[in-house]
Amino acid sequence: MNMINSLSLPPKYTLMTMNDTQLKNRALSYLTQDEVYSIGSMLGRDPNPFELNMFAAMWSEHIAYKSSIKWLEEMPVEGKNVFVKALEENAGVIQIDDELAFAVKMESHNHPIAVDPRQGAVGVGNVNRDILAMGAEPVAQMNVLRFGNPAHAHIRDMVNAVVTALGSYSNNFGVPVVGGEILFDESYNYNPLVNLMSVGIVRRERLIRAAFTSSGQVAVLLGKKTSGTGVHGAGFASRALQKKGQMIPESQVADPACGKILMDCIRELIDQDLVRGMQDIGAGGVLCAAAEMAFRGRKGVKLQLDSIPVLKKEIDPLEIMLSQTQEQMLLAVDRKDLNSFREIAERWELECAVVGDVTNDERIRILDHSRQHGDLPVQLLVRGGGAPVYIRDLKPRDRKPRVVSADEVPNPGNLKEIARKMVSLPNIASRKWIEEQFDTMAGLSNLSSGNASDAGIVKINGRDAALVLSVNGNYRYGRLEPRKGAMIAVAEAARNIICSGGRPLAVADCLNYGDPSDPHVYHDFAEGVKGISEACRRMGIPVIAGNVSFHNLTHDGEHISSVIPTPVVGMVGILSKPDDIMTAGFKKKGDMIFLIGRSDNDISSSEYLSFVHLIQESAAPGFDLEYEMKLQEVLTRLISERLVSSAHDVSVGGLFIALVESALPGGLGFDVTSPAEIRNDAFLFGESQSRVVVSVSSEKETDFLDFMMESGIHFSTLGHVTKEELRIDDVSFGFISDYTRDFENALGKLLGD
Repeated sequence: MNMINSLSLPPKYTLMTMNDTQLKNRALSYLTQDEVYSIGSMLGRDPNPFELNMFAAMWSEHIAYKSSIKWLEEMPVEGKNVFVKALEENAGVIQIDDELAFAVKMESHNHPIAVDPRQGAVGVGNVNRDILAMGAEPVAQMNVLRFGNPAHAHIRDMVNAVVTALGSYSNNFGVPVVGGEILFDESYNYNPLVNLMSVGIVRRERLIRAAFTSSGQVAVLLGKKTSGTGVHGAGFASRALQKKGQMIPESQVADPACGKILMDCIRELIDQDLVRGMQDIGAGGVLCAAAEMAFRGRKGVKLQLDSIPVLKKEIDPLEIMLSQTQEQMLLAVDRKDLNSFREIAERWELECAVVGDVTNDERIRILDHSRQHGDLPVQLLVRGGGAPVYIRDLKPRDRKPRVVSADEVPNPGNLKEIARKMVSLPNIASRKWIEEQFDTMAGLSNLSSGNASDAGIVKINGRDAALVLSVNGNYRYGRLEPRKGAMIAVAEAARNIICSGGRPLAVADCLNYGDPSDPHVYHDFAEGVKGISEACRRMGIPVIAGNVSFHNLTHDGEHISSVIPTPVVGMVGILSKPDDIMTAGFKKKGDMIFLIGRSDNDISSSEYLSFVHLIQESAAPGFDLEYEMKLQEVLTRLISERLVSSAHDVSVGGLFIALVESALPGGLGFDVTSPAEIRNDAFLFGESQSRVVVSVSSEKETDFLDFMMESGIHFSTLGHVTKEELRIDDVSFGFISDYTRDFENALGKLLGD
């Protein structure tokens, strides 16, 4: 790596300036006529073409959240342990104890991936730098991936490219990937979704805010040279991917080695108390970072573009200002600390330049040498200030959700054959092939590796406690019932944490939808937000971070297709000590197996209904939030009182898949009996919500039964753990070794080289 500090030397470049007409046309391609009129009205004058581009970037959907902010404000963001609320900073923060807190952020990187799958690495860097910008050390990451039908070769190639890119950055960056989700559907054929969640630990007194707070501060750009790539990337992410040939921003290039150096350098700067504020350079480039930091601190900033180190010789001021250069941060530094700051940056061989002065006038000025390109009130540019807020037309879809009972479809007969095929389906099979491409033990803090829990578990260094992480978002459930589907995502994320021995504390969400100007799409979005809000409010779990990604629709050459409504819920909980970890795997032969929760004949939105009966659209599975909350209370007590040996929630694929996943870790089997009142296929493969499989030792069985009889929650005896064989209603379904082979190898065979 050859990086030279340039704090005191201005960059050498040839100014390539667009003419006014080119600049204006570029801005107008991202702004509506109403927005242009509003800008002139607020300014009391016509903006110059350069200023118009400043508004075009800052008022993009991606930055301003102009179509979503009013709905997001309805979410429950308060809580007794909430330290930094949603939308206040780069990430949300929850207090762990008197000294420590955790920061969490969820981010999408959908549009760049659709153009260049290798852009997955960029997303990893972005989300982890948002955690770093809070002064926190990233300790865990989860990846949520949605791809098209893997029967298509281009989808398989895309999956391989994205997973390789994600792994290359995560592994070099040193943050363990402790879990995630990958699902496939035709709706994502031309617009994959890549959502990333990162969690970090920070000492409360070292928390950094993204704000300029004093006119004695300067703005320092730290990291790589400005590349000129990603210009108007915010506007690009705020549009649909249309036909081939449309203008798209030049691809950004991620450098995980530099990212790791930047993180280590910033740690040292924080240790030396040299950082007063900090923000990642993301969409909108240095303009967005500087404007938002000034707005939060009620300050102004004067940016000097000719002081910014640049990578290429021929570059125009707009490219310098809006470039979404990777591995780059903007920091607020006291002028008196510059020499000390410089010495540390030089030691780490990072580019470092004073690029602006903090002022008291709450204006942002953009200069290049002696020329002033723009002079605007900061407040007019940003979300929460002058950026527009839209509440668009909503219209429910005409399709009515149909509840599908097993009685309405033919009985398939040979359930054993179906069971063997189900474990190999892309949406059900083991994610082992993907997990093996990530360093799950980076930092040696991952407690879930080798322990098959429903959630990822990360030790908090210096504490007995651990963080418990989960991500959920089944697209089938929200296809026709977006509100219920979103509620189920919250419920399952919490259920995963509780089944692992944890207590849910906070939510970070990622909301992926199509074009918000489509009333059907906007209705789906609003319903999704309402579903998350209602579930979180009732469960007492604040939403402290999130992301909205609109315009997830593409042109395949003939038709415009939109992704299914895809709200993804990330959740973080706390576990008091490692001894409290609960795993999903059965422990020994002879243990009794129970199902907590109620089953019925509902097979709506199940993988079974799609795979066997080819019905792709139906209602979400039955769900009762109050019942779910009661079930989670019961589970918490069962686990804390050590009355169960294992716990695993029933999810995609239904009860049979949950039983197989519980048997796999120990190479054990099971012998279970189905109830007479429920058809066998619905019992085994239906995805009724609020159900958990537990195993109980003979020593605890009486206490377990006594407790459950008083709990008010349905439960039933399924059977017992066996040595290896899988038996259902006295019929042998084979041996666990057969299912292990199919389950663990299916995805690798499908996607591998």
